[in-house]
Amino acid sequence: MAASLSTGPWFVILSFATFVVINGASWLARRHKTITLGSRRAQLTAEITFLRREAAKLNTPSTYARCAKYQRLANAKDRDLAELDADPAVPGVADRLILLGRAVKVLMFCAATLGMWDAPVAQVVPTAIVAPLSRLLAFPHGGELAAFGAVTITPWLLLVDAATEAIVRASFPAAEIGAGAVGLDAAVTERLAKEAEATGRSRSLLPQAAPTPSSS
Repeated sequence: MAASLSTGPWFVILSFATFVVINGASWLARRHKTITLGSRRAQLTAEITFLRREAAKLNTPSTYARCAKYQRLANAKDRDLAELDADPAVPGVADRLILLGRAVKVLMFCAATLGMWDAPVAQVVPTAIVAPLSRLLAFPHGGELAAFGAVTITPWLLLVDAATEAIVRASFPAAEIGAGAVGLDAAVTERLAKEAEATGRSRSLLPQAAPTPSSS
């Protein structure tokens, strides 16, 4: 038993550090994506609310043209807001990093399990701590190694993966931005007004369809 655990401490440290890096990078990428999408969603929501409110103010016969411009821009931003919840056609950097982390973990699980299937990599002392789970931790040699408090490769990797992910999530808690957390300053409202005017001009510059001659 002692000989089989001679490389155990090095493998324990290396595997723990590797999973901290992989799970940490994946979680930070997911967290950054959530914060970025939340900020963008809050910004669009605030802009749509402003545009709808301005359109309601201009909903009079004398200012109906400007009202229509604000409504068209609000509808366009509504479509942008809906696209945020859809899967992007081209994955971003965060999505690629998350997929890479999952792929690396799968490869590590497969390679380590195939190479060290029946070798214990750690030992729990005193064994009474894990007495109810000793056979499960010593899988697939629970009957032979459970009495020594041995932990084989597959249970160890699962435990390290879950533990490091919990540590990373606790160290960097998820952050969410509510829809009301974004305000519009004078520069943003001026930009929206210019966008609305530009939307109206671009619509007026579209080629008009030729009238269809009426049949006599």
